[in-house]
Amino acid sequence: MKMHVEIACPICRKANPDFEGTSRQINQAQAPADKAYFARRLIEQVEAVKKEHAGSDTMLTEACRTLLNLRKQTAELILKFQGAS
Repeated sequence: MKMHVEIACPICRKANPDFEGTSRQINQAQAPADKAYFARRLIEQVEAVKKEHAGSDTMLTEACRTLLNLRKQTAELILKFQGAS
């Protein structure tokens, strides 16, 4: 059962469909090189959204940064795996 969770941050709410789309492309890609391509795209998307959060130090922004860093770390793991194969 999938629950609908509303994202409180307007910046992350706007970016989320792009994140989901890129994550779906990573999951659907068969070749490691294709997965790496989409992983790089995800890292670029994360970095762009992190820049939009610059200058804000609220609890919500800190939570967003934590989640964005997790997305980036996941993409980086995909790149490391691709480099090892």
